[in-house]
Amino acid sequence: MRPVAKRHLVYLGITLTCLASLAIPLLTSDEFLRQGLLQLKNGMQAAEQIRAAMLAYGPLTPLLFMGIQIGQVLIAPLPGEASGFLGGYLFGAWPGFIYSSIGLTIGSWIAFGLGRLLWDFMPERILNSKTYQRFNTLVNKGDSTIPFLLFLIPGIPKDALSYILGISRMPLGLFLFIAGVGRMPGTLLLSFQGADAQNANYPRLLILLLISLAITLPFYYYRKRLLNFLLHDRKPKDNA
Repeated sequence: MRPVAKRHLVYLGITLTCLASLAIPLLTSDEFLRQGLLQLKNGMQAAEQIRAAMLAYGPLTPLLFMGIQIGQVLIAPLPGEASGFLGGYLFGAWPGFIYSSIGLTIGSWIAFGLGRLLWDFMPERILNSKTYQRFNTLVNKGDSTIPFLLFLIPGIPKDALSYILGISRMPLGLFLFIAGVGRMPGTLLLSFQGADAQNANYPRLLILLLISLAITLPFYYYRKRLLNFLLHDRKPKDNA
């Protein structure tokens, strides 16, 4: 193991030890447990109110939800994790997954189209820059693996990536496949979490949340290093 990796493990161990020393007294406190249960109860009541309000639209509820998913792709501050969780909470795991996937794919399509429109207004110096040329090597038909991995890996801003790919030379059909399929594992996991919360299946919900953290945190922490690894041997093509 490299010295840098060892140092990170030492820091992580120290941090976890400190957090545990602070958390144990809190977790064993009756007041802390009471407040925690109260917050959980309030959160569930709010979730039920949202669910009842949306289901009141009847057959239009799936369309309303897919509209929310489209909006969260186009407007970055809207949390995608929350809307994915909401899908499972409203409709159940598999219907929520299907509705989420449709909405996310349509939203990605629109973002890609907006990026393609911006391409027409980009200055020539940007289009000829090494950074732009290097990026385009990732989206050629023969090198679509990296963009797919970027959609698949947790912690990568996929909504912004849809806009960015729009200013590349990636064909629309290839983009829709990459964006649609690449989002599916995370979307499915969120849908199952939402369904378990609605069905009060808290043991499995806790397991799924722990799985999400175990997958997401390492990727998020090492995302820049991972990107550098994926891109390190991709060189810009010489202009003809």
